[in-house]
Amino acid sequence: MKQIFKNSAIMGLLSSTFFQILGISLFNMILLILAKSSTDNSLWVTIVSITATLPGIFSALLGKLAGNLINKINWIILLTFSQSIMYIFLSFIFFNSNDKLILVIAITINLISDIIGVIIGLLKLTIIQNKVPSTLRQQTLGIYQSISLIMQPIGQALGLYYIMTTNNYVIGSIINSITFCLSGFILLLFKQQLSYISTITTKSKIVNKDNTYKKALSLLGNVTQLPILNIMLTLIILNILGASIDGILNLYILNNTQISPFGFGISILIINLVFVFGNVLGSIIINDIFKSFSFKNLVLLESVLLFIFYMILILNLNIFYVSSSLFMITYVLGKINPKLYALLMDNIDSSSLTTILGIINSSLTVAAPIGSILLVGGYTLIGKNSIIIFSMVLIICVLTLMSLKIKK
Repeated sequence: MKQIFKNSAIMGLLSSTFFQILGISLFNMILLILAKSSTDNSLWVTIVSITATLPGIFSALLGKLAGNLINKINWIILLTFSQSIMYIFLSFIFFNSNDKLILVIAITINLISDIIGVIIGLLKLTIIQNKVPSTLRQQTLGIYQSISLIMQPIGQALGLYYIMTTNNYVIGSIINSITFCLSGFILLLFKQQLSYISTITTKSKIVNKDNTYKKALSLLGNVTQLPILNIMLTLIILNILGASIDGILNLYILNNTQISPFGFGISILIINLVFVFGNVLGSIIINDIFKSFSFKNLVLLESVLLFIFYMILILNLNIFYVSSSLFMITYVLGKINPKLYALLMDNIDSSSLTTILGIINSSLTVAAPIGSILLVGGYTLIGKNSIIIFSMVLIICVLTLMSLKIKK
């Protein structure tokens, strides 16, 4: 950990990301409140919610675009300042009295900014690949991931508090612009440390000149030593299950008041805190009993822990068992992405890296609402035990998929 904080390139990148995530999450909440306060608020809230998912859905295209960009730090700086300028422009638009016009422009600008944010995030990962020693990558990626986990709810809370107390969307847009401006200035300050020259891929790397989606998927299969269909289905199923946990636990606690000595609100707060702390600790703690676990073994362990978690729900056990199980799930979950990303960075070139991660992000973004609708909706419609058993069947499918080896 000390080596990471002594690395100026890492600190510059992480500090910049701190303000970028703060800005994105802060204004997403402000925009949601703006939509709720408008006429036809149900329609506009729906539009805001849908547009929030679009950047993730198009990550595959954005990943290929990011991979083709050269002088990546220059592009990151340029795109970051462009986000700042867009919100300054939006602050002037907020003087307009036409509510619908303001909403259309605000949603459009925020969508463009979020798309730019995805590109910036992918470009930053290539800098981590090229500027961070391989021995520090997984922990660096864990800290990078933790910034989003921590700052998203903080940014949303700040955005909600600000707009509810001031109702001043003009200043809110300016504050958001300032966060991106700070992010850009930090990048400028550390530009020399973050710059790198692209080199020819060595023999130890997997060369990908075509950079097509088919080739990218093939690389993912080669690196993970799993059939590509299996690894993609596994990630999608786990994301479907993960996206539904929050809603399922809300209903579980609501319908089983005896499992917790606390009220509904306090119980949900405990669950949310366990989720964040487990994920963050799992991301940043490297030297633990799971240090030697491969990506495949971590996924298998995560699946087993999910199976145990669902058994706890079927048996109607109390919140201590639920939160303990959830902590272990999120702790291991916090290690999976950094492990996979570090594995990819060790074996493929930067151009292929952004394409592969874009494909994964697109798939997982599409999977998340499926989990919320199918499993959480099913909990209400057909009952807890039926949907939990169905979820356990999905886990058995994951275990089966992960047990198969790639054909040579």
